Amino acid sequence: MKKIKFITALFVSLTCSVCLPPGLLFAIDDIPIIGTEALEHELYGGAPMVLANALSSIEFKDLTIKGSVSIPSSKVAGNPLLPEDKGMLLVFFCKGPVCVKSFKAAKEAIALGYTNVKVYKAGLPDWIRKRFPVTRTVEYPKVDIPKMYPQEVYEKLDEVVMLDIRGAESKRIGEIKHGIVINIPLDDLEEKYTALSKNKTIVIVDLAGKQEDICGRFLVQKGYTQLVGIEGGARAWIKMIRRMERKELQNNPETH
Repeated sequence: MKKIKFITALFVSLTCSVCLPPGLLFAIDDIPIIGTEALEHELYGGAPMVLANALSSIEFKDLTIKGSVSIPSSKVAGNPLLPEDKGMLLVFFCKGPVCVKSFKAAKEAIALGYTNVKVYKAGLPDWIRKRFPVTRTVEYPKVDIPKMYPQEVYEKLDEVVMLDIRGAESKRIGEIKHGIVINIPLDDLEEKYTALSKNKTIVIVDLAGKQEDICGRFLVQKGYTQLVGIEGGARAWIKMIRRMERKELQNNPETH
């Protein structure tokens, strides 16, 4: 009986795979996933479409798929680069399978009434691996942004400004509350960076330390020289703060 069930399930699985539209691998949250070769065909040889980079405009200018436009995941609604025809193929991508911004943007577009939305989940890394064309519109300085451990930053809070570049969703793990904190998501930094002083060291804080370098390179181009990142990003910082708070509670239970 178990063998019959297994064969039936396998047959259904294979049948569904065969019946998928050409170029579609599967769907996540009911959003179709398009493969690399299929996207290349649609973009350069198919009907008109819009391929949207869901990363920040800063990251878009650093490197993107040739023919794509910049529609950051936090700026989908009302974006003038969205197609007027809501039935036109609209594909979002970002930095590969672990990047969730393409799905966030796709869901926003679907909520706005777009009916032919897909996600290129393999993203920029696979596109580059396949040697398909990419483009760069800005040459940010090739500098390495030095890193400091959270404890080192904590000991110098009076001397630095904390620049939190996380978006709203990433802040669910916790807020940065110690020291002088300026909140400018990376999606907004190109328009708002002038709010930052050049007279103090800026500690760049992202979710896990992955976007600190591109943020730092952008700021170096704009004349900022005193820049560091946090090793491990906000996750490491918040973990350290919570550990300190637990230790303080254990040592001084009567004060809480």
